[in-house]
Amino acid sequence: MSKKTRLILVDLDGTLFDTVAVNAASYRAALEEVGSTVTDEYYGKYCNGGYYKSFLQPLLGGCPDPALVEQVHDRKKALYAACLGAARKNEALFALLDAMRPTAHLALVTTGSRRNATEILDYFHCRDWFELILTSEDVTRNKPDPEGYLAAMAHFGMDAAHTMIFEDSAPGLQAARATGAAVFAIDQF
Repeated sequence: MSKKTRLILVDLDGTLFDTVAVNAASYRAALEEVGSTVTDEYYGKYCNGGYYKSFLQPLLGGCPDPALVEQVHDRKKALYAACLGAARKNEALFALLDAMRPTAHLALVTTGSRRNATEILDYFHCRDWFELILTSEDVTRNKPDPEGYLAAMAHFGMDAAHTMIFEDSAPGLQAARATGAAVFAIDQF
């Protein structure tokens, strides 16, 4: 077996999978339980790739009780798996990752929850592709802070010159670029 000389870091939502409809549907159901809602268009424009505390507050009236924000987010996580049929796999990126797996470590870095990350990876039968999965529970500062990406690089002992990052959202791209690694923006698939 050849030594792995590269590290490939990928984001989950919008990079590996198109999950706008999945997240919008699960957030919509959770929000409707407390008398609010979100459209797919609003979710895609303002929420996708963002940190939930930032985009839920306006949907819940601006300055809601922090416990309500957490309640909606927890309920969204519980509803997520039931909506996975709306997800779409980035076939081109998976083909590229498959070709690179023999010589590169693969890791996933997402602002999503561990629960939802593992649910979608299991749904598409690809959790075992990733040697490391870092989620919002594993960092103290989410994207646009590079903490998650830097933690993955440190875990594998890889520097920026030997790391490639695939990202889609503005906060994620900002975090990726702050590492000094090569960054590949996923605009559509």
